[in-house]
Amino acid sequence: MQDTGNYYVINHLVMFTGLTDRTIRNYIAAGILKGEKINGLWHFTPEQVDEFVRHPAVRPSILAKNNSLVYDFLLEDKKQKQEICMILDIPHSDRKKIAEFFCYRITNDGYHNIRFSFDGVTDMARVILKGDATEVLRLVNEYNATGEV
Repeated sequence: MQDTGNYYVINHLVMFTGLTDRTIRNYIAAGILKGEKINGLWHFTPEQVDEFVRHPAVRPSILAKNNSLVYDFLLEDKKQKQEICMILDIPHSDRKKIAEFFCYRITNDGYHNIRFSFDGVTDMARVILKGDATEVLRLVNEYNATGEV
C-alpha cells in the first residue's frame, strides 16, 4: 500500500472490514484495536490488524458487513446499470498480499464504483467485490494477471 510502509491506516480497515471510520475509532478508544499514531494518522501493523479482526467482539460485525454486501446485491431489484457481485475464495494464499493488492488498486487506480470486503482469518482468503460490472471484472483480471492466483 502506498505511503504507509508495512502499516495499515484507518481507511484501509474501513475498506476491507466494512466497518465505519467511527466504529474503528471506537475500537481504538476501547483498546480492542492497538496501533500507533504517526504524524496524526493511526498506523497498524499486519499483526495488530490480524489480532483485531479475530477479536470475538469484532469478528461477528465484520462477517455481518461482508454478508450484507451479497444480501443487499441480491435484494436490490431496480438497478440502474449493469452490476456484479463476485466472491473470490483463494485457498492457501498470502492474505496480506491479497488485501494490499485490492486496497491499493481500489484506492489508487480509479475504481470509483466498487465496494470491497476482505476476510483473511482462515486459511482461505475471501474477497467480495460488488459494483460496476466492467470495473469489477477489470480488477479481477488485473489480480489474475499478477500470477498470485
